[in-house]
Amino acid sequence: MQWITKFISGTALLVLFTFQTAAIAEYASPHTAKVELAAMSGLVMPESAVAHPDGRVFVTEIGEFGVDGDGKVTVLNLDGSSEPLVTGLNDPKGIALFENQLYVADNDRLLRISLDGRMDILANAEDFPGTPQFLNDVEIDGLGNVYISDSGDDDGRHGGIYRYSVEGVIEEILTDASAIKRPNGLLMDGIGQLLVADFGTGKLFRFDINSGNLTALNQGFGGADGLVRDSYGFLYISDWANGKVWQLVDPRSTPKLIADHYESAADIGISADGRFLLVPDMKAGTLEFLPIR
Repeated sequence: MQWITKFISGTALLVLFTFQTAAIAEYASPHTAKVELAAMSGLVMPESAVAHPDGRVFVTEIGEFGVDGDGKVTVLNLDGSSEPLVTGLNDPKGIALFENQLYVADNDRLLRISLDGRMDILANAEDFPGTPQFLNDVEIDGLGNVYISDSGDDDGRHGGIYRYSVEGVIEEILTDASAIKRPNGLLMDGIGQLLVADFGTGKLFRFDINSGNLTALNQGFGGADGLVRDSYGFLYISDWANGKVWQLVDPRSTPKLIADHYESAADIGISADGRFLLVPDMKAGTLEFLPIR
């Protein structure tokens, strides 16, 4: 690893070269230089990424689909190095951070992982009231209730949304009888409201958790995958099938395409400083930092 310091407009720039990424990362005052972060490479089917407030990024790596034991969670450290946080997972997908604990949907089970790599299985397949088929995204409300989407099979059978309560009770709060064919990305949208990306139809829905009512809000997102909102209130949606990312002023607004060069843009996140989208490109095996500020 080699560190080089440059000077632009009187401001020091720290440039990190590392064999573990294909990126050059430049940091400077936004008034003097443009911040550019490129992709971290060498990942095996990266699916979801979340940033810790201290700047570290945690990425799920599926490994080979359908093969148990070759999945993992990788941490990208502040110095540009990366290392496995936990290994031996099955097909880890969605990841969320709550009170310094990571929550991961691992094929047909829900995991809680500490930041030092200790893992607890919160729920196995037999603990779910339905038939977990393809547990996908994870979202957590302000009370600590965990919501897990199940994208079901290719025809949407066994798709739905589960809630793992703070008391440890699992409920199926949305079934495959709903208008959502293959629930994927989840995002809290106020108390008792979830935004849901439908991988099967490319539509965006709002789900009222208490009443069970669904409202279609938008459409045209292909294989809709990740959902995230920045500190300015802009909403971002990724399209796994077509490698695109959109920005929306609000869920009903006309989408603005901001990137379309990915092989398969999976479950997106936001960097700790709020200036970049974390975009796992699953088929390419990379994690890209897409500038949004």
